[in-house]
Amino acid sequence: MNTVIDNQISEDYFLHRIKPEYQKVANVLFATTGVLNSLSGKHTLAIISCTMEPVALSSMNTQKCHYQASVVNQDDVVVDTYNCQGSPNQCFEYFVYKFEQLLAEHDDQIYLKQHDELTLDDILVTDSCKSSKISIDKPSSLLVVQQEVDEWINTLGVRYFSELTNLSNLTEEVGEVARLIGREYGEQSFKKGEKPKCIKTAIADELSDVLFIVVCLANQLDINLDEAFVKNMDKKTNRDTNRHKNNSKLK
Repeated sequence: MNTVIDNQISEDYFLHRIKPEYQKVANVLFATTGVLNSLSGKHTLAIISCTMEPVALSSMNTQKCHYQASVVNQDDVVVDTYNCQGSPNQCFEYFVYKFEQLLAEHDDQIYLKQHDELTLDDILVTDSCKSSKISIDKPSSLLVVQQEVDEWINTLGVRYFSELTNLSNLTEEVGEVARLIGREYGEQSFKKGEKPKCIKTAIADELSDVLFIVVCLANQLDINLDEAFVKNMDKKTNRDTNRHKNNSKLK
């Protein structure tokens, strides 16, 4: 391991569900994703074009390709471009070799799988963001949730309901939460056979429905919930620094 601090983990491999075993070998990862990131996050290698020569399938067991790949720095400036002809794997290995040479000049290396399992903690917790305040410059769990919901909607869900429909659904789901809490902790009681076996599980399920619709609305309205949450917490902190401490009803 060189002197580069191993805490700059790219979210791309995780969010696009690249299998952990694919992340162990640079040319396999490159073939799977079309990109390779440096450990420091300062350079990215990306395939920018690919053409394939026609082959007689009965006489060939590999495809001859013409690949071009470029290295882009953190300022989105192209710092080098490579060309290669041959089988896909020959080209991937060549590009990886050239990328490794370039990174070595910057005391850097290719980011490969460094963990037994890549988890949310690997992405969300680094040496540079262990404070209680969320950094909007790094992906947080809210960003992950927004992207996961969007992928689900555009595959299994076909498309988003309209904003007005989702607002109606949100009101309905909040009502379900209120019904459960009101009957469990308020003066009302459940009708016979209506009470869930586990009230906490039932409430958790309804709250998850509420969260899902809130995220849908945020995605539809192009709202970054990470940013919104950070700003909202700052507002509450600035406004309520002493408010609740001075509230005698809370003591």
